[in-house]
Amino acid sequence: MRAAAAKGLAGLPGGSCLDYYGNTNNMKTNCKIRNRILHGLLILLASGLHAEPPKQEVGLRIESPNERSVIQRTEWNMGRLLVRCSANGESVEVKVVERTSLKTAKDWTALDAENNSFTKTLELAAGWYQLEFQVKQGGKIVKTATLQHVGIGDVFVTLGQSNSANYGQPRQAAKSDCVSSCDFRTGLWRHSDDPQPGATGSGGSPWPILGDLLVQKTGVPIGFVCLGVGSTGVGQWAPPQPPPQGCYVRLKTALQLVGPRGCRAVLWHQGETDSILGTSAGAYAATLGRIITQSREDAGWVMPWGVALASYHPAAQATVERQQAVIAGQKQVIQSQPGVFQGPETDSNHTKGFLADTVHFNADGLTAHAQGWLAALSQEKSSKHR
Repeated sequence: MRAAAAKGLAGLPGGSCLDYYGNTNNMKTNCKIRNRILHGLLILLASGLHAEPPKQEVGLRIESPNERSVIQRTEWNMGRLLVRCSANGESVEVKVVERTSLKTAKDWTALDAENNSFTKTLELAAGWYQLEFQVKQGGKIVKTATLQHVGIGDVFVTLGQSNSANYGQPRQAAKSDCVSSCDFRTGLWRHSDDPQPGATGSGGSPWPILGDLLVQKTGVPIGFVCLGVGSTGVGQWAPPQPPPQGCYVRLKTALQLVGPRGCRAVLWHQGETDSILGTSAGAYAATLGRIITQSREDAGWVMPWGVALASYHPAAQATVERQQAVIAGQKQVIQSQPGVFQGPETDSNHTKGFLADTVHFNADGLTAHAQGWLAALSQEKSSKHR
C-alpha cells in the first residue's frame, strides 16, 4: 500500500519529493536541493527590486552662440556674447580662447543656473574665438564640448534683387576663415561660400570677396545676412506686403535675428526691375524711404543704410530715361535721409565687360562690386562702429 502510494506520487507532473523508486533518503536530498534553489531565486528577486537604476548620461546642448556666429562689435571695439546652454549637471563653465594666438581671452567662468538652463553674457574684444565648455557634477568634470569658431566683428545685412543675391558667375568662396554667412530663416551660420544662404539664386555673389577685403582692412571677423530676391522691384520690399510677393518680412526677420545694434550696416542693391516698370524718381524715393524708416523702427535704432546706384537692364522697356529716373530716386534718398550713404555705381559694368550674361556680374564684375562697397564703407561719414 505504502509502496503503491509512493509510486503514484512519483508520477505526478513536475516531480515529487519521492523519487521514482520511493527512496526516502533521495526524497530528503531532493527537497533540500529544491529549497536551496527557491531560496536563491528569492534572493535574486529581492536584490533586483532594490537595485539602483542605471546612471543617466550627462547631456549638454549649446543653444547660443552657434558655430561660426559673428556678433556685431561696438564703437569701443567690444562685443556682448550671450552664452546659453542646457545640461543635466550641477554647473556649466565656459572658457574663451583666441584662435590665432591660442591665448586665453577669458578663463573658466561659471554660467548662471536656473534648473537645467545656464546663461551668461560675456564682454569680449573684437576677435575670432574658440569656446570650451565643461559640465560638472559633484565637483568632477563629466562632460565637455567645444565651439570652434565664434567672432566679434562686423555684420552686414544685404538685400535687393539679383545682383545682391546669387546670380553672378562663378560662385565665390571667402579665403579668410573668419568670414561667415547666416541663414536668416534658421539662424545658422556657416563659412561664407556661395550660394549665400537666405538669398535666391544658385550662383555667385560679391559678399565673400567683400568679406575678405574687410578682414584685410579691419582685422576683425565679418558676417553677412543675405536676403536678396531676384527680379524684385522696390515696391515688393515695402511694408506691409505679406509673402510671397512682399519681401519686407525677410528684412524684419533678419533685424530681429541680429538684435539691437546688431549690424554694421544694411547694404541695398536694386533698381533694374524698376527701370523696366518705369518707376518715377519720386515714387522710388518715397518707397525706399519708407522701407528704411520702417526698418529702423523695427530695429529700434537708426542703423546705417548703403544704397547702390543701380538701374541698368537691357530690356527694351528699360529706356535711358527710365534708368535715369531710378538713379535720381536713389540719389534723392541718399541726400535726404539721415544715415544713408552712397554705395557703388554698377550701371557701367556692361561697358567694361563685367557681365556674365546681359545683366548679371561675372568674376570681374563681382570683384568690382565688392571693391565698390569697400570704398563706400570706408568713406561713409558714420563709419564709427555702433
